[in-house]
Parts: sequence; structure tokens; C-alpha cells
Amino acid sequence: MFRLIQLQAYHGMPRIGVDADAYASERAALARYRATPATFFGVGRFDAEGTLAEVIMDTVCGPLGDCPRPATVVQTETFQRLCDTCSFGLDVLTVGELAMRLGIAVRLAPVLARSGRHAAAEFACTASNRIAREFASRVHDPDWRADVCAELARNPTAVNGLLIGVGALSHRDVLDLYPALCALGAQLPSGVYGDLLRATARPLSPAGVAGLRLGL
Repeated sequence: MFRLIQLQAYHGMPRIGVDADAYASERAALARYRATPATFFGVGRFDAEGTLAEVIMDTVCGPLGDCPRPATVVQTETFQRLCDTCSFGLDVLTVGELAMRLGIAVRLAPVLARSGRHAAAEFACTASNRIAREFASRVHDPDWRADVCAELARNPTAVNGLLIGVGALSHRDVLDLYPALCALGAQLPSGVYGDLLRATARPLSPAGVAGLRLGL
């Protein structure tokens, strides 16, 4: 048996709410959930005795699913589902860590197919790959840095390419390119700049490494 569930923080502890309606299959429950994604966290599987045995976390990022990237983590304080890009700079729990926090098995639901306006993710992915591929050889070029910042302003999800490119630099590369890295850091769009600056509080995270290497 499957039911829709809510997951909220109560005095720092997770509290699970259960919808009254029951569904015979995971697929039927997910279909109902996706009609009102802002209301529920995901789907719960209950055993024959009515005990919650598993949480099926949906992959819609954010309360309304406006982000086209699949959610992979949850924010620690609010249990908001987030993708890798929307979560950088935030304190998050992986699916495994969430399972440990709840004391219940947690797994990701099948990814919901996207179309229409969400197809923009393909362009962001292409831009991300280009930024990562060109980073080490072109970051010294002011025109290239300006182009990257313009791309990030249009497609913030392309920041993954920036994280990959900066993270792939050797320590010697960082020393040699540091003036250019700092110049790029200062030029970043305000949203990306703010996220990377906050991420430096977690210096071992990919975003934290990028922020520090960019002089933030």
C-alpha cells in the first residue's frame, strides 16, 4: 500500500505526515503526487501492518518543480528537495543521510520526463560542458571570461561547468592562473557569486573549492 507523505521540520526534528488516501501501486501514488507537488514530499510504502517501510523521494527540484534538473538531496533544515546546482552553498543531506535521519529506507523515484520550457536544460548542459572543457586553457582571456559570465546569467545551471573546470585545476595551475581566477570571480553574476561565497563555508565541497580558488 502506498500513501502520499509530507516531511517537515519540527524543532529541528523531521516529522512525517501521511495522507489519508491509499494507492495500490507506487506508480498511481506518484501520478497523484505530481498533480500537487507543492503539497507533499513524496510517497510512502507501507507494509501489511500499516507501518511505513520506505520513503520514495520524488526528483522534482523545489516546491513547484520549476527547476529542470532532478533533485538528489534535501536541505537539512527544511527537507526541501534540491538538485546539485540549486543546493550548492547550502547544508544538505544525501538520500543515504536522510534515511539515517529518518530511520527508514529512502530511495529516489523515477525521473519525470521533461518537455517544453524544461527542454532549456539541454542548452544549459551544452554550455556547462563547454565551460568545463575550455576552462583551463581560456580563463586567462578577458573576452572568454565575459562570455562565461553572460552565459551564467542566462543559464545559471551551467555553473556545473564552472565547478568542474575550477575543480580540475592542479595546485600549480591555480597559482599560475590566480589573477585570472580572481578576475572571473569578481565578474560573476550576483546570484552565482553569492552562492559560491556562501559555499566557501564548506571548503571541501566542490562549490566551496571553486569559491576559494576564485578568490571569494
